[in-house]
Amino acid sequence: MRVNKRGLMMVAVFIVFMLGARSSVSSEEMKHWDDRLYWVDYPKNALPVWHPRADMGSLKLSEGDEVVVSVRTLPTNLVLSNATLLIIRPDGLSIRLSGTGSVNSNVTLAAQVKAFGRELGLDEGSIVLHEPAQILFLSGDGTLLMGDYTIRVESGEVVLFGNAYGLLGTDGYGRDLWAGFVRATWGTIVLAGFAVLFVIVIGLPFGVMSGYYSNVIGDAARVLVEAFHSIPAIPLVLVMIYAVSKVGAYTKLIIPDWLAGIIIALFFFSQYSNSVRGIVENEKVQEYIAASKSMGASDVYIILRHILPLVLSYTLSYVSMLFPRVVAFVSVLGLFNIIPGTNWGSYTSELLKQGALMGRYWWAVLVSAVVIAFFAIAVSNVLKEDVDQWQPRL
Repeated sequence: MRVNKRGLMMVAVFIVFMLGARSSVSSEEMKHWDDRLYWVDYPKNALPVWHPRADMGSLKLSEGDEVVVSVRTLPTNLVLSNATLLIIRPDGLSIRLSGTGSVNSNVTLAAQVKAFGRELGLDEGSIVLHEPAQILFLSGDGTLLMGDYTIRVESGEVVLFGNAYGLLGTDGYGRDLWAGFVRATWGTIVLAGFAVLFVIVIGLPFGVMSGYYSNVIGDAARVLVEAFHSIPAIPLVLVMIYAVSKVGAYTKLIIPDWLAGIIIALFFFSQYSNSVRGIVENEKVQEYIAASKSMGASDVYIILRHILPLVLSYTLSYVSMLFPRVVAFVSVLGLFNIIPGTNWGSYTSELLKQGALMGRYWWAVLVSAVVIAFFAIAVSNVLKEDVDQWQPRL
């Protein structure tokens, strides 16, 4: 079987890209992407670190570290992990904080910072309008005190968040959009992989039986395949998924990927089965098949020895065309929150809900669109020439 080298190279590039992307995101971030409480201390609506308006990213410090931070924009949060730190401001004033948690959400740390703000001469209006962590960087008149801040970590770990975070920034819940993109990509590929696998597992035997046997078995297989071929896919996928899934946190539907793959495969296998049936019907009337029967070969032997290798050769080519279609189907269902889990569709849907159409997060939507298009072109071109050779025979 000939392989399209260009398509194969594109698939290899995609695999390398995804392995690198996966290694850049922790398992905890992948696991807790839908858990909004996990991201509560992260900056909200942060810009990507490469954005022209990104003035300050995140800074992680450990025990014994002492750094000078040039502040030109208000930081968004300060998170302590069993830490004690000293902050020396440009005006010579200093404050020591000790504890665990976010300065913005930890009551004790927030109270310390607000007391410091009152010592600066801040009015209650300024204290209420700013996050506690931002008060650390204000002057007495409520404006940003720009300059060099010395941060000395005496114990534990400290993370200072600015207005930029990660490769794609964060959304309104503080979730890392790059982590969401990686999880959505893996979720889409895994689910589509299960669906394609079950299309072959279900469609292959039905296609062979309906094409080879001209009896009750063949007729029953043919009727069943045609029945599924005529069923509208999206409404029934919706009903079946809601029937077997569970409701998790934030009303998210939960269903195993393999089970969702079976449900999707039920509405894709009929076309594959019909193609296999055409191949089998064409081959079973060939002279070498008749010769095998005259020599006493059984139906099982003929199918396994002569017909199945031909069908499997077509199957490999068909998979290269089917995979992008299933990915697109999963993404469309995810876009309308019909299918559970995190995929390209549900990821884009989250961005649209938070204002992607109005210019926010356009970079995250663009990355998803480019990767989807690249993947579809790569996979569909791996064995494209081999698919075309079957068209006149079906």
